[in-house]
Amino acid sequence: MLIIGLSLGLLIVLFLSGVPVAFAFALVVVLMSSILGYDLNFLLPYAFERMSSMIILSIPLFIIAGLIMERGNITRPLIDFVNSVVGRIRGGLGAAGTIADAIFGAISGSAAAAIACIGTIMIPRLVEEEGYPRGYASSLMSAAAGIALLIPPSFSMILYGWITYTSITACFLAGALPGVLLTTIFITINWVMVGRYHEVKKPPAWPGIKQASREIGRTGWRALPALFMPILILGTIYGGIATPTEAAAVAVIYAIPVGFLVYRGLTPRNFAAALIEASTNIGAIMVALFFAMILGRMLVMENVPQAIAAFMTSITENKYLLLLMVNAFLFLVGMFMDDITGMIISAPLLFPIIKEIGISPVHFAAIITTNLTMGLMTPPMAPLVFLGQMIGKTTFPDMIKTSMLFVFLGYMPVVLITTYWAPIAEWLPVLALGEKILIPAY
Repeated sequence: MLIIGLSLGLLIVLFLSGVPVAFAFALVVVLMSSILGYDLNFLLPYAFERMSSMIILSIPLFIIAGLIMERGNITRPLIDFVNSVVGRIRGGLGAAGTIADAIFGAISGSAAAAIACIGTIMIPRLVEEEGYPRGYASSLMSAAAGIALLIPPSFSMILYGWITYTSITACFLAGALPGVLLTTIFITINWVMVGRYHEVKKPPAWPGIKQASREIGRTGWRALPALFMPILILGTIYGGIATPTEAAAVAVIYAIPVGFLVYRGLTPRNFAAALIEASTNIGAIMVALFFAMILGRMLVMENVPQAIAAFMTSITENKYLLLLMVNAFLFLVGMFMDDITGMIISAPLLFPIIKEIGISPVHFAAIITTNLTMGLMTPPMAPLVFLGQMIGKTTFPDMIKTSMLFVFLGYMPVVLITTYWAPIAEWLPVLALGEKILIPAY
């Protein structure tokens, strides 16, 4: 067990040192297999078998679709439409950016893509047109980008379902209500904060019903092709027409003509650039997943999940205290790892504990994803904060105070509600798929 602990410690050190995730996993796998005497000829076929799953193919397809839509100039019509609906309340443009992040999450499933795409447009508008402090505007858009991991489809949910053999459709549904709740909380926080920033412009007066309807109709018509994409993805999945992988493929096929012909943001040059960037991201993720599967297999063979479960239950057998310990573990993981790496490490380690205390795998999908999403905003790693800093052209000190405000008043309440109130995660999956979906597959 000492070797296991040192190896996992080395993995964290490599992450913090900036070593690419795939190389970090590969190095730890080689060291552990050498020291513990594992034969890679036995472990490699297992990883190849796991990677050959059709489910995992949905991740590269969603990455391609998201990047095509990002380069295809879809965000401005989305933002204009949402702003025409909520823009005349206090903090309306900030609310529009938050909702646009949620909608874009339903297209891309990636928090990084959401802040890169929505933040690039929204932060300058919030600062220059509305008078928002730059650090606060960057914090708001960074925090809101995390909603993309809860609003389906979600890379993290796909990984969780693949690792734990849980229905991907059920996992998607499990994150929907926490995502809506988080969106609502962020809009409320922004409404309060804007009232404290006197330099922020007051919203324009409401026009007549006819003029407002005309504006909403005009912007809605312009945004319709973009809004149809999440409807297409989620409708085909929940309607039983397509699997998540098939829906991701349909999204790619749909995104290309919309980007070229409707919004005309795509050109042959930036389309090729999008495919090259997608290929780079996909390659890095797939290599990391391959070695992570080998590492996970070795951890299972060394009975590490069982040892963690035994340690936690030796402290207490109270279900609620055990859930609190699980949240504390995930909070620490989120501080040092991104959501994908954290999911690869945490899901197989914690799943035996969750089964032992009677938590359904669907409920745990929401628990682990909300925790790891919050981790994207917590130092020292805080990838969304650093991305927001670069995109917003501000400094870390200017962002960190308000970023922690969104963590403690936004993410943390949602994590606790999701953890201790199962219906917020289970109601939609049971409604759509029946009670049987709550039973573990293994």
